[in-house]
Amino acid sequence: MRRRPAAAPEVAPADDTPISPDSSAATSAAPAPDTADQGAAWHRWRPSVVTGFVTWAAGILAYFLVTAVAWMPTEGLDSKAGPVPTTFGQLISSWNHWDTVWYVIIADSGYEYDERSTAFFPLYPMTVRAANALLPGGTFEAGLIVGALACLAALILMHRLVTEMLGAADARRATFYLLAFPTGFYLVAAYNESLFVALALASLYCMRKGRWWWAAMFAGYASATRMAGVMLGAAFVYEYLRQRGFSVRRLRDAAREGRLGRQVASLFDRNAFAVVLVPAGLAAYMLFCYLTFGNALHFLESQKAWFRSGFTAPWLVIGDVVDLISGSESIYHPDALRNLANLTTALAVLALVVLSLVGPWKLGGDHAYLAIFAAIIILMPLSNPIHTHYPISSTWRYALECTVAFMVLARMGRNPHFDRVYTTVALALQGAMVIVFVQNNFVA
Repeated sequence: MRRRPAAAPEVAPADDTPISPDSSAATSAAPAPDTADQGAAWHRWRPSVVTGFVTWAAGILAYFLVTAVAWMPTEGLDSKAGPVPTTFGQLISSWNHWDTVWYVIIADSGYEYDERSTAFFPLYPMTVRAANALLPGGTFEAGLIVGALACLAALILMHRLVTEMLGAADARRATFYLLAFPTGFYLVAAYNESLFVALALASLYCMRKGRWWWAAMFAGYASATRMAGVMLGAAFVYEYLRQRGFSVRRLRDAAREGRLGRQVASLFDRNAFAVVLVPAGLAAYMLFCYLTFGNALHFLESQKAWFRSGFTAPWLVIGDVVDLISGSESIYHPDALRNLANLTTALAVLALVVLSLVGPWKLGGDHAYLAIFAAIIILMPLSNPIHTHYPISSTWRYALECTVAFMVLARMGRNPHFDRVYTTVALALQGAMVIVFVQNNFVA
């Protein structure tokens, strides 16, 4: 019979302090640094995940219910969208309209099928194509799932960014205000909108945290989703220089003291080179267009199919839209309403961008990089209009990308009266717009 070896004698620590059973247990139970870091990260992100998911789930339910009743007004009448759906699949397919058709074509057949399709950037249809190989259903259903999941990511990132900027209460409002916006349903449609917003928010969040290579990588993916993604470069440069202590006065003083070169050199380190990744997605798409169609700017040529070409001063475009509205036979004519909605949205977003910098709801100078990106986003359709009877069409969809506007609205929403007015009006309009959309009528 084997004897149990004698227990090793306890060794007192060097300072002769006795070892208590509690302290040894606590030491053995202490989490490893990686585990502690993961726990702290989850503790920070958990409220954002919960709020984002609840907002997202509520939106999905609302869109399903509104879609289900969208045919009640056309009962007994011919509908542009076709016969009344009788199955779940037919109900869902009522979202397969407009840009979605192009994304499905690209995901299934590539850009060679119709050269006009190069107007639609590749990352979203590429993601749909990959998802379609893994998911049940067809390409359109894969597109809806990708869009919905990207929407969830965007809402979580929105909440996390605003929480760190303004606090949890404002973050909850900003997240809800974004999805409640009249065109917020595009964030769950088979469009690239939610993917772009999610990537842009990820990039902007990483800029705030000083994670420059991550910020540039997400911006590069955004520039492969929409051409506007390359404009994250302006926000990147501004925020990088701000965090490095750049100021005109400091450079002026350095020049006067003969140390301008050293001062400029001190502003840059290896992280500054990350900015080259920002246009990487656009550059890759340009290379594809050159190799496939012999023209690196083929995607700009394709825009002419939608009567969009050339630069026009924004104030001239605004004047043209005002003339179209005032010259309409009725303000209730669909074109007049579209022009009014898009012009009002553009001017309101520009006003909110200004209010993010000055006034009672300002976010502070350390958040100016968000305003820079939003201002460029909303000025792009105002300076590259559609040469037809609704020049700035879709502007109130592009407003979803101007996330700083919803942060200002969240601060304004601290007033309960404003909160109720915004929520009521936005949700009512969005419900009507969903019905218009699924009936195969143009919204944005």
